[in-house]
This record gives sequence, C-alpha cells and structure tokens, in this order.
Amino acid sequence: MRIGFSARGLSVRSGGVRQFIKSLVPALAEQTQNDELFVFYNQEKFLGLAPASNEVLIKGGNRIWWDFVLLPRALRKLRIDATIFPKNVVPFFTGCPGFVVVHDLAYFDDRLGAYPFLDTFYMRTLIPRSLRRAAGVFAVSENTKKDIIRYTNCDPGKITITYEAADDMYRPIKDRARLERIKQKYNLPESFIMYVGSLSPRKNVIRLLEAFAGIREKIPHQLVLTASKSWKDSSVYAAMSRLNLQDRVHKLGYVEEQDMPALYNLADAYVYPSLYEGFGLPVLEAMQCGCPVVASDATSIPEVAGDAAVLVDPLDTDALSDAIYQVLTDCRLREKLISSGIQQARKFSWDHTAKIMLEEIRRHNKVGSQTPQMGER
Repeated sequence: MRIGFSARGLSVRSGGVRQFIKSLVPALAEQTQNDELFVFYNQEKFLGLAPASNEVLIKGGNRIWWDFVLLPRALRKLRIDATIFPKNVVPFFTGCPGFVVVHDLAYFDDRLGAYPFLDTFYMRTLIPRSLRRAAGVFAVSENTKKDIIRYTNCDPGKITITYEAADDMYRPIKDRARLERIKQKYNLPESFIMYVGSLSPRKNVIRLLEAFAGIREKIPHQLVLTASKSWKDSSVYAAMSRLNLQDRVHKLGYVEEQDMPALYNLADAYVYPSLYEGFGLPVLEAMQCGCPVVASDATSIPEVAGDAAVLVDPLDTDALSDAIYQVLTDCRLREKLISSGIQQARKFSWDHTAKIMLEEIRRHNKVGSQTPQMGER
C-alpha cells in the first residue's frame, strides 16, 4: 500500500497535535514494512522527520487551501491508497480512503467555552461529516471514543482507540549543569510547581490560581506557567491581580520544546486541573520525567494517570489546594508518585500506537480488495 500522512499540523508552534505528529510519524515509518509511507509537509524545515519515508513538500497558502485543495490534488496524483488525517477533519476528493484522528470533542460542549466561535463552528460542521466519510476513526482515549459516539452518532465499529505517549526525550535528568542552565535561562525560582498548557477556559487555570493562593502562606513555592497566549486568557490575568499573586506566579510564555524535560525535572510537582481533555499528554510527560502529578479526575485524565497521580474534582478548589500541599510536604507520597508515575508512563508507546493504526488500515484495505465490484459475482 501507499499510505499518506498529512503533517501540516507541525507548523502550529506548540500543542498536542504537533507533538502527536512529531512522535507518531517516525514510529509509522519504522513499521510500514512492505508498504510505502508518504508524509506531506507544508514547510521545508520539517523535512527529515522520517527520512526513510517518502517526504513530500507542498508549498501553499493558508491552511484551508492546503488541506482542501493542494493536499487532495497531491494524493490523487501519487495514487495514495489510504491517508491518515491527524486532526479531526477529512478533506473532500482525496481519491482514497481517509483515516481520521480525533483528539477531543470540546467544540461540542457549550459549558467549556473552549474555542473561539469560528473555530467551534468550523469543527462542529466538519467533524460529523468527516467521520461519516472516513474509512476509520482513531480516538486517542476511551473517553474520546464515547464523546465521538455521543456528539456525532458515529458508528462505533469504525472507531479504534489509539493512545498517545510521551516522547522519549522526557526522562529523568541527572546532569545538574544542564538543569542549572535551564534554570538560569528562564530565571526559575528555587522551588516551584508547574502548569503546562494553554490558558483557555477549559484548562481551569483560574481555579488553579485560587487553590495556589489558598496555600501560599504555607509553602515557599512559586507557580510557573508555560502557557503562551490563549483564547480568553485575559480572565486568568485578572484573577492573578484579584488574588494578589503577581509576585508568586512566574509566567514563562512559550518554552522551546527541547527545554521542557528539564522544567519537569526541576519542578517539585506538576498540576493539571483541566475540565476536559481528549487525552492529557502533559500528565505522561511529567510522570516520565519523575515529577509528581496532581490532576483532574475528569474526562480522559484518569485513563492516562491510572493510580500514579493524586486525582481531584477540578471544581473543588479546596481539594486541589489540599492535594498540592500534600504532594509538596509528604515525602513518602512523593516517592510513591515518582515511582508509580514512571511505571505508568511505560504503559504507553508510540510504536504500539503506530502498529494499531497500520493494522487497521491494512485490514480495511484487505476487506475492500475482497469486496466484489459492481458487475462481479
């Protein structure tokens, strides 16, 4: 088979989809066996992610034109047999079966206010149509599979669960000089807890600030946020001011990807109070680095964290305060979380995810090739 993969999402500066593509494509390339993998990029700088595959550069304008015109044209020209689309939507006129990855359905929950109106309208319109046309649907968690069925009425038989995993670069770091360089580069405090993610409403950062404010007199730590500019983030800054936390919150903004493992290693705890996640990759990244995790017990996060994190109701600020304080002060609990977290992260593997995806594509191709064509008996 000639299997295509749309890698335009790499051009997004940060986020779960970018990391998904960056980690999955090399794993797919290693397991294509007698098949051929064609990876389609929109920027030259991404060439080399999977050198053993066929890397195709398609230069073009905005993402809509690239996704719906330039990419389908290239797929037809190269006679691709099946294509993986890694973010929710399958374009028209591809000339081949499409397999779509669904990361979350936050667009469909009005309570979350997760995305701007136009993004929400776009995804609410195209996701159900894409899933109906798709040959197969890859859901990144059991919770996401349930949401797909709930919000789109997709045939459950088309859905395969393909968990994400932390990249290999996330690991405990023993090089003190490297850690010190990162500490100085970002002017990090001596003791801190960390949050990684956006500042959009569904990430629940305001309650994290309130929980931190509730214990600030008991601990020496600062709260470090790595989030870049986000949808409705002004309310987060207003909360910082209301809670008088300006001198205790250290906002880094965008952090270079290669520096993230050191930040997890330097943090005394990682806190992830999100109201809704399709998967929750930062939880595994922190665990794989040996950083104790406090996280929400909502949506997919318990699937990812298992019993290796302290899970709390994300709407209960007092419970979040207590959990953070306990992790920072209970040495025995910290040691348990560090050990169990590393073990939990090992349960997830990009190689395994790639294997499941390729098996499903090959199975569909085999079934399709055995289906009688019109006029055949």
